[in-house]
Amino acid sequence: MQINSPGYCFVSLYQSYPSYHGASDITYNFFNSWPNKNKKLFQITNSKIKKKKIFNISNKFSFLGTLYNLFLITYHIKKYFNKYHKKVLIIEGASWAGYIYFLTNLCKIFIKDVIIIYHAHNLEYEVRKLKNNFFISYITFFLEKHIYKNYIGTCVSAKDYNFILKNYGTKPILFENGVINFKKEPVLNKKLNKKKFILFCGSYSYWPNKIAIDTIIKQRKIFENIYPNIKFVFTGEGINNFKYKNFLNLGIVKKTNLVWLIKNCFLFYAPMPKAPGTKLKIIEAIYHGAKVICSKHALVGIKNIKNMKSIIITSENKLKYNLNQIKKIKKKKNKIKDLKMFRKHYDLNKKTINFYEKINKLL
Repeated sequence: MQINSPGYCFVSLYQSYPSYHGASDITYNFFNSWPNKNKKLFQITNSKIKKKKIFNISNKFSFLGTLYNLFLITYHIKKYFNKYHKKVLIIEGASWAGYIYFLTNLCKIFIKDVIIIYHAHNLEYEVRKLKNNFFISYITFFLEKHIYKNYIGTCVSAKDYNFILKNYGTKPILFENGVINFKKEPVLNKKLNKKKFILFCGSYSYWPNKIAIDTIIKQRKIFENIYPNIKFVFTGEGINNFKYKNFLNLGIVKKTNLVWLIKNCFLFYAPMPKAPGTKLKIIEAIYHGAKVICSKHALVGIKNIKNMKSIIITSENKLKYNLNQIKKIKKKKNKIKDLKMFRKHYDLNKKTINFYEKINKLL
């Protein structure tokens, strides 16, 4: 017997729970915020941790293994949808467009009347253009274009919206990244004192983060000359232990611990290179009231920051000057109304409810 209310299926071709990087956060928080209880998340992971409404499929580290998993995911999605009259499949976009293309086609073949939503975390073409060779980026462009033209697609910024409209010939739904207001729990580490450390969050395996972390290591003496006792704290997977005494690698931390770190750091420093999408780590840092010093690339696509006194845009040439300025103006804070406006705009629960209502009008 089929249920008349829709069933919602989320798919991530990477581990979303337990969360361990930005894409995980976006997917897991989005899934958690989805207001309908008829939902299930299928994820590729080697984690043995189980959670209600989340189905784990073991990662297979090869191209053929990935293709096998795409067939396996399709089978489980079909099985899940058997009891629902209306079927809504939400595919998370932090994976190569080729795999998304293959999965969407499998689902259209084997699952009758399925509605497919492509939840983009950024423009995959932009990722491949900066990361891979011309051939891969060229193929990605046409695969991503096919996905946007044939299914309901989202984007995270006005910049991406205009690119899709101009180059893919279709209108996506603007669905920006957002933040869930977690409580804070202290990080129990004797080496950490409030307001005595500089923080960077991000997995070393993601190339923009790698560049940022390498840049911080390179620039460490500029910081140390101005703030001799400062520590550098890093979170995220894939970071090796540092040889410097004032560098601390915490690895993957719970979101509640991360919120404590953001709220209690002296500076959130993010010398990000040019990279696609909006930066969730920057949104979180501003949302939780940290003083942020970053490159102009770190702020691309982020709204409601014009009057933010806690944000300083820097570069390699201006870093020393800006750090000295921070020393002078360290007591300046954002106006409460500006921070409230920012938090209201980037409230993920509200964004998800609005998106949910928009999608259900299309059913």
